[in-house]
Amino acid sequence: MLSIILYSDATTTDSLGKNQLHPIYISIGNIPTWRRNKSDAKQLLGYLPIIESNISKNLVRKTFHDSLRHLLEPINSDYGVDFKINGETFWFYPRVSIIIADWPEAATFCLTYKSSNSNFPCHFCMVKRDNLADINLVSDNIKPRTHMEMRSHFDNNTEKDASIESVPNFFWDLP
Repeated sequence: MLSIILYSDATTTDSLGKNQLHPIYISIGNIPTWRRNKSDAKQLLGYLPIIESNISKNLVRKTFHDSLRHLLEPINSDYGVDFKINGETFWFYPRVSIIIADWPEAATFCLTYKSSNSNFPCHFCMVKRDNLADINLVSDNIKPRTHMEMRSHFDNNTEKDASIESVPNFFWDLP
């Protein structure tokens, strides 16, 4: 298994703050942390589009996830990939293990509502907004957001109940 780590953070590219890019960096999770934290251990994979939201927000979200699908297609193989390392060929089965992003990007990747006023603002769990600061929650009240459950809400047209957008998520199709 080849653990893939993606890093994402939108950035402004001009001094006026008008132009933005959404770079995606990639690293390998199977290497030691001290090595992975060095700048040369991360590679720019590509840029995702940042489209003005004066058009359909769902179109913007769908374009983001379609672009992500296209960008990650070469490493999203059911049969694995061969890498040449120090002159030797190794077979790996790559999988995206984690995406490191700040809150707005995480909400974009997970397709959760970006408003902190939504019923379930966390992109990790299904804890109600009013209970997020409750340190006495029992485990029955802490429900993780799983791909299967979010897809079920999408398929059953109950996205609003889970505070997710009405767009298919690219990650639901990954094994």
